[in-house]
Amino acid sequence: MGISEAIYKRGKTAGVFPSLSTRRDEAYMDFIESARNLLLHAQQEPIGEYSKLLLKNAGKSMEPDPKSTAEAIELLMKDNVLKTYYRIKRTLQESFWECTYSSLHMRKNDLLRALDDAEKIGPGSVAYDLDFSIPEYATAEIHIQPGGNVNDPLSGLLYDYGSKVFMGGAADNDMFADMQASAVATPQNNKVHRILDLGCSAGVTTSALKRIYPDAEVWGIDISAHMVRYAHARALGQNLDINFKQMLAEELDFENNHFDIVVANLLFHEVPVSISRKILSETLRVLRPGGSFTLIDFSGDKSRDVYTMFFGAMDAADNGEPFLPGFVRSNVEEIMEARGFEMHPYDPDKFILAERIGFKPNH
Repeated sequence: MGISEAIYKRGKTAGVFPSLSTRRDEAYMDFIESARNLLLHAQQEPIGEYSKLLLKNAGKSMEPDPKSTAEAIELLMKDNVLKTYYRIKRTLQESFWECTYSSLHMRKNDLLRALDDAEKIGPGSVAYDLDFSIPEYATAEIHIQPGGNVNDPLSGLLYDYGSKVFMGGAADNDMFADMQASAVATPQNNKVHRILDLGCSAGVTTSALKRIYPDAEVWGIDISAHMVRYAHARALGQNLDINFKQMLAEELDFENNHFDIVVANLLFHEVPVSISRKILSETLRVLRPGGSFTLIDFSGDKSRDVYTMFFGAMDAADNGEPFLPGFVRSNVEEIMEARGFEMHPYDPDKFILAERIGFKPNH
């Protein structure tokens, strides 16, 4: 069985994702995705207005400070409507992971052989270390994905298909990744020869960057060997020449001033703030003078009210995001500026994620 035949045994779903192992599983996941769109995504705005009204009627502060947030959690989670909403949110996520895990593991051996075979061919390359030491912070089951990013050999495929369901259609045909990659800043002289994607996971944004800059040398690094193995196979299926490597973003194995563009897409809220400071220092080191760094992630608490902080706290609890509240309160753009980046003005309300853009000074 060839690489493509093993990974895409039943074809592709939504243009790019490997189909699950049975039609029953796909039908069930279609149901979960539709339920999430109907019960969660479509209700998010009215649930927000309902929550804010409860806070107002109770005379609670709308300031996003920790004390007000704690009071909001205590008040709102006594409400039966909100308790039901957040229970459904958690249960639907648990359900789609259970189905994805069991379905892909039905053909685990074939999938692992396909990943092994993909390592031997190009375009592109993949490198990892069987003796790589995984820091404790990275062993959390982020997104409540079984095994998290590092402990299951199929974690790349699990993450990829899980993202499809989680995004409710926005990730289909890699549309979301293409939109994010198009927002990445170019260097000050517009010359792009080398690009680095930090915490690349399944390599979706990395591939989108390669499509925008086909002549550039593109690297995607991730803490998980399982992620970079799948990222390489996924890029291979699109005939994209990308280098993937297992590496800590806080200990980059690249020379000084090496990259024109560095990107971190939804990485920083998944690491402790102490690690994010190290990542920023390393990013500045490997970025050439005039090079750009684009950090795409959630906005800081200075642009939020207490309800959005409450929503974030509940997401952190129910979506397995232990470092999210700390990241939001760190207001990372201030850390970037303190580290030495020349900051581009940023709009915290643009899109659903904030893009902090920093340049390495030329002097």
